[in-house]
Amino acid sequence: MKNMMLLIFIAALFGCQQNSSTTSSKSTPRAGNSLTTAEQEAVLLAGTALSGQASGVLAPDGKTLELSISHSAFFHNEPDLVKLHASRAAWFFYKNRGSDNPPYDMVSVKAQLEDSTESVIPFTIQQLEEVQARYPTFEEVANKLITGDYQGLFGMFEPSVMSESSVSSLQNYCTSLDADLGKPKGFEFRGFSFEKNSGGQDVLNMAGLLKRTQHDSPLSISIDLAKKGMKESLYTIKFDY
Repeated sequence: MKNMMLLIFIAALFGCQQNSSTTSSKSTPRAGNSLTTAEQEAVLLAGTALSGQASGVLAPDGKTLELSISHSAFFHNEPDLVKLHASRAAWFFYKNRGSDNPPYDMVSVKAQLEDSTESVIPFTIQQLEEVQARYPTFEEVANKLITGDYQGLFGMFEPSVMSESSVSSLQNYCTSLDADLGKPKGFEFRGFSFEKNSGGQDVLNMAGLLKRTQHDSPLSISIDLAKKGMKESLYTIKFDY
């Protein structure tokens, strides 16, 4: 009888430990609309990136992170590029928010303009993940322009584009602004957009500033989302937005 009671006690104790372990492995739900410390810091960094002030809060349903940007020098100086700059704010928040899985699936940027109007631009977490994964391609293009590696840059284009061009014509195009603006020396990422190109392919447009020795110029690239790597993924390079 004593042995039987001992076995029952051990089984009950083991079962309690399993239940405790299972319960502790689950993520703790957010209390109200609170943000983590990393998310609060990421909000501030997003505001700094746009030379403005930022605040963030979870929507009542917990599915959207609402990021408000005000007094932004970028919104003031380039009001026609509000969507581009809003995407940059969302990306800055996303990449600095920490590594935990967020309970929200959307980052909505509320751009508060100086004429008292507001523009709300939503971005899904899936889109921001894609931008984060594709950022090295933008970085690689900019670095090849800086170093003058036009052969390597040519190899990054989609085959149908390469078939209608050449390394020399690409070099001529990429250096066409050097005489007036100076040679490239650095870059800064400014934002993105998702759309379909004229051929109906899903593309990611990534834009930034190509810093030059005399005057900086825009830099925009279009990436084929069907291609998973850098090689043969580019559709276009432009020196405007």
